[in-house]
Amino acid sequence: MSLQQSFDDPHRPTTDTTVRVFPNIAPTPRSPEPTWWNNPAAIALIGMPLSVGLTWLPWLPPILGVVAMLSSLVVAVCAAVAHLTWPESHVKALTEGAWVARQCGYQAAVSGHELHWMDGDDTIKHATVVRGSTGWDLILTAQNTSISVD
Repeated sequence: MSLQQSFDDPHRPTTDTTVRVFPNIAPTPRSPEPTWWNNPAAIALIGMPLSVGLTWLPWLPPILGVVAMLSSLVVAVCAAVAHLTWPESHVKALTEGAWVARQCGYQAAVSGHELHWMDGDDTIKHATVVRGSTGWDLILTAQNTSISVD
């Protein structure tokens, strides 16, 4: 993996243990990825004092504070929906990734919230699902895991 690829996609692992990449195995939600700026609690904590402050400014109509409160509430609810859809989408992508890997001849399985695959020597390796440019990408790595086969 070249250094430029590390700068092109910040979600991809930067280790050289990549065995195979399956791009766009599942769609990502249409909402923005959860970060600090679209956290529902942060939006509410900023929006509510702002709306109260707008009602106390004498040169602004008091209804502006109510409108600001309602709009911050709507944005906080939309951010809460986004925060709930991303983990659910990741779990679906793990299941889809295991199916895609099995269709390509790899022995893959999901255990909990982790994806593993088995190489030709029956060694269990780690696989990961990361956000790519157009959807979730499945990355099979050469990194061994501590899971044992029973």
